[in-house]
Amino acid sequence: MNKKMKRRVSTAARVMVLCIFSLICLAPFYVAICYAFKSKSEFAKTRLAFPTSVYLENFRSAFALKNYFNSVKNSVIVAAFVVFFIVFICSMSAYIIIRKNNRVYNFIFYVFQMVILIPFQTIMFPLYKEISSMHALNTIWGQIFTEIGVYMGYYVFLYTGFIKGVPIALEEAASIDGCNRFQIFYKIVFPLLKPITMTVIVLCFLASWNDFFLPMIMCQKETARTLPLMQFYFFGEYSNEINMAFAAALIAMIPTVIVYFLAQKYIVEGMTAGAVKS
Repeated sequence: MNKKMKRRVSTAARVMVLCIFSLICLAPFYVAICYAFKSKSEFAKTRLAFPTSVYLENFRSAFALKNYFNSVKNSVIVAAFVVFFIVFICSMSAYIIIRKNNRVYNFIFYVFQMVILIPFQTIMFPLYKEISSMHALNTIWGQIFTEIGVYMGYYVFLYTGFIKGVPIALEEAASIDGCNRFQIFYKIVFPLLKPITMTVIVLCFLASWNDFFLPMIMCQKETARTLPLMQFYFFGEYSNEINMAFAAALIAMIPTVIVYFLAQKYIVEGMTAGAVKS
């Protein structure tokens, strides 16, 4: 077999592997569409076959649920505030850690990284007890506060890797012009962090919007539930509203898909730049 034939075989093998992985990734979307656009009778006859007709009653029923729009509102509020405070706190924390670069700040950085390494299951019960002692159960602000603490370590790590590549000469020039530390960061450094900031915004929004475990621990009352937690209650002990659940899941998926496609180029740029500059 000559070299040209080997390249063709290698290319064909790679394409086949990519196609298989693509089908595996797209399979859940196909299942969701099949379930969401079928009536109960058609679903009982043909579970995984493509719908023969578009059945929209599942979506109307999902919208008509008593607490559906309240869950949407809770998800929007939680995701928006978590993203804002993560960007605000983690960018400044990473900047100070990198620029100070002494034992104290390095120790703080390692503490942040320990948060990433600790499995969430080991802190569920202590977290519940702590939040309960603060009278923050079944509250939006309690959920926001908790998600910020859980997510912070990872995003500090991303910011520090990127800030290492920001030229310090720009900050020295701004300092000579009379800028203080706060002005240097927000007028000089922060605009240069746009790629990693967009990456953090998208990843943090996706994590907060799709989070199930934290709301399950924090929010037992219907008024405080977010969308992922509300969908969980479609499955009861004696009945399942599986078609309606998938319809609600498709609706909840729309904001995440929009956010991702609007900022996907920044995600790639921010992740690769942070990796190279760290």
